[in-house]
Amino acid sequence: MFPSPIIHDVLCRVERLRSELISVTSNLIRFQTISPPSNTAECAEYVKSYFEGAGLEVSLHAREKGKVNVHARLSGGRGKRIVWLGHLDVVPAGMQEKWIHDPFSGVLEGDKVYGRGSSDMKGSCAAAMIAAKVLSDVESESRATVDFWFTCDEEVGSPNGTRWLISKGLIRGDVCLIGDSLSREPAREPYVDVGCRGYIRLRLKAFGRTAHGSMPFYGDNAIDKLLRAIERVREIGNYKLSLPAELSEPIRLSIEYLLSRGELTESQKNMIERAFDYPTVSLTMISGGIKVNVIPDYAEASFDIRVSPGTSPEALTERIQNLLDDYRAMGVEAEIIGLEGGYYERWDSEFALGLRRAVEIVTGIQPKPKILLGATDAVPVKRALGIPCLGFGAGIEELAHAPNEYVTVDGLLSAAKVYAILPLLF
Repeated sequence: MFPSPIIHDVLCRVERLRSELISVTSNLIRFQTISPPSNTAECAEYVKSYFEGAGLEVSLHAREKGKVNVHARLSGGRGKRIVWLGHLDVVPAGMQEKWIHDPFSGVLEGDKVYGRGSSDMKGSCAAAMIAAKVLSDVESESRATVDFWFTCDEEVGSPNGTRWLISKGLIRGDVCLIGDSLSREPAREPYVDVGCRGYIRLRLKAFGRTAHGSMPFYGDNAIDKLLRAIERVREIGNYKLSLPAELSEPIRLSIEYLLSRGELTESQKNMIERAFDYPTVSLTMISGGIKVNVIPDYAEASFDIRVSPGTSPEALTERIQNLLDDYRAMGVEAEIIGLEGGYYERWDSEFALGLRRAVEIVTGIQPKPKILLGATDAVPVKRALGIPCLGFGAGIEELAHAPNEYVTVDGLLSAAKVYAILPLLF
C-alpha cells in the first residue's frame, strides 16, 4: 500500500520528531496525576503550553479545582470532525520497591520509557500531541477537523472528565478515536478496539443478630448468610448469553489474542474461552464482623460482573434478583450500585475502514479487531452521542496498572503516525 505524497510527508515529519515524542512522554509521566484525587492542573498547563507553542487553538475546562481537562482544536476542510479522546490521570504507583526506576521519572532505557501511566495512557497522549503538531502544518483543506481532548479522572469513572464534558455539550463530533487502547505490540501486532463489555456492580448486604462467639445458637450469623448468597450469585456465571452473529469474528479474534499470552494455566485458558459467551463474576470486596468472639450481625460483599456487548445488563440484573429471591426472607439484600451496557462497532464501517487503512500504512500489517474486557470513556461517549467509537493506542495491555510499566518507542511512533494520518484519510 503506497501512501500519497502528503501522507508520506506527514509520516516522515513524525519520524523526525522521535526525540521530542520521547521527551513529551517522559514529561507527562513526571506529573503525578494520581486518581484519586486526580489533580491534573499542572499537567494540563504543560499540554496547553505545548499546543500554544505549536500554534493550536487550546482551552482548559474544569468543574472542580485541580481537575482540569484540555481541549485543542485543529480545524479542517473535509467536513468531518474526529474526536480524539484520552486521559491524563493515572492509578497509584503501589510499592516503590517493586519498581526498577522511580515510577514518576519517565526514564528512557533502551527502547522503553518507564513510568506510571506510560502505557495507560500518557504515551498515547504524547503521541496525540506530536500528531497535532505535525498536522498543524498540513493544508487545512486536506484534513478533517480534529478535537483533541485530554481529560481528568478517567480512572475513577470520569465524573469531572468525559462525563461532565459531554453533559455540558463540549465533546461532539462525527466519530471518536479512543487513545486509551492497549495491545501487546502495537507496532508489530496491531489491534483495534471495536467495543467493550458492559458491567453490573452488585452489593450484597446480610443482616443477622449478635451473640457471644461461644454461643452461636443465640445469634444469627450474617457472614454465614452472606457466604450462601455469594455462591448463589456466582451461578449467574453459567448463564449463556445470546450474542449478535456479527460479533462472532471479533470475539473469536479477541479470545485468540488473550490466549496468545504465554504461561497461562488450563484454568485461565478455560476462563478466557468463556469470557464472552458467559458473564464473568468477580467477588471483589467482602467485610463483616466486629470482634473475633462476637457473632456478626452484618456483612456485605461486592461483585464486578461483566457482560458482552449486544446483551442487556438490565435483563441479567433481573435474573440475579430472581436467583436471590429465597434469601430476602433470610435478611439478605441485593443492591445494584452501578450498571452500564457495552457497545460494539462494525468492522466494515467507514470509520473502521479508514482507521484500518491508517494502521496498515503505518505498520505494514492489517490490524485485527478485538473487544475490550474492561471499559473506557468510549462507553459514555457512545451512550450520549451515539457516534462510532474505536480504539488504537501505544499502550501495552499487561503493563497497565502494573509495576515497571513502560511504553515502547516503536509503539509511541506507531500511535503518533496513525493519529496524524487518519484525518487525511477519513
